[in-house]
Amino acid sequence: MKALVTGAGGFIASYLIPELLDRGCDVVAFDIAKEPVLLAPVRDRVTYVQGDLASAADLYRAMTTHQITDVFHLGSLLAGPCEENPIHCFDVNFGSALILLDASVALNVRRFLMISSIAVFGRGAPEPVADDALKNPANVYGQTKLASEHMLLWYVNHHGLDTRALRFAWVFGPGRTRGITALYSSLLLDAIAREEPLEVPNPDEKGDWLYVKDAVKAMMMLWEAEKSEQRIYNVAGGVHSIREVLEIAKKIKGDAKVTFLEGGSAASPYPVAYDDRVFREEIGFEPGYTIEAAVKEHLEVVSAKPTILLPLNPSYKTV
Repeated sequence: MKALVTGAGGFIASYLIPELLDRGCDVVAFDIAKEPVLLAPVRDRVTYVQGDLASAADLYRAMTTHQITDVFHLGSLLAGPCEENPIHCFDVNFGSALILLDASVALNVRRFLMISSIAVFGRGAPEPVADDALKNPANVYGQTKLASEHMLLWYVNHHGLDTRALRFAWVFGPGRTRGITALYSSLLLDAIAREEPLEVPNPDEKGDWLYVKDAVKAMMMLWEAEKSEQRIYNVAGGVHSIREVLEIAKKIKGDAKVTFLEGGSAASPYPVAYDDRVFREEIGFEPGYTIEAAVKEHLEVVSAKPTILLPLNPSYKTV
């Protein structure tokens, strides 16, 4: 089997690709960066293709040259850049999904798995938000993901392509430095691991925290499942406030200096709680990490290599 992984230089892909390699898959890693930092540990075990998700030529070339049998479509622009340039965002996020779906039909790809997002919902849906709840994205990023979901289902219905997708919320873990939810999850834990004093706004804001290894576990289980009835699923880890998670971190790192700034409005434009019963019942998924175990491992990894990845534009304030 030869798998194309887009967004190969990204956070989740850095955990997914080793899993695929360990299962004996040949991996073609596709990313816009010349030499992605997060890909370095497995760089000599993959075929690397530098390319642009907005380029149909780059994507078709990667698919045809390497005779791809399975697609893991993780690549996308994040919410911030999408708000700044909606047209380019649709070219990258929606356009790449459409091109890859079309190429998958032409090349008789066995299975197409895409990472969508809980951004397709937006605030206001009854919680916990069910898979089939009303979709009303609050930002351009969410609109591109919703459009991609629609086309994913269209290719199932019109071409019989085996397409599947997962919606994640606050995916956290060592190595995540980008994205809205990283600003009040992974980056805060990174700072505690590095023993940086913190002032944390909105500490009582809640979100669904899913450890990155459980996100990859969900992907692998869906990919390996003999069939997928619903095709698109929510995946939940557990609802916790920022304060609750950082208190766990403080107990583990006894010398952590964290000041909670009371008040403030919610920073996340997304719902808090998600119903993933369909995925658990149909595919058999259960998270392997408790929030305590995930936080402990996160702190241990970053503490051991405190300069492995430096935060980009952190929202917290170091004192």
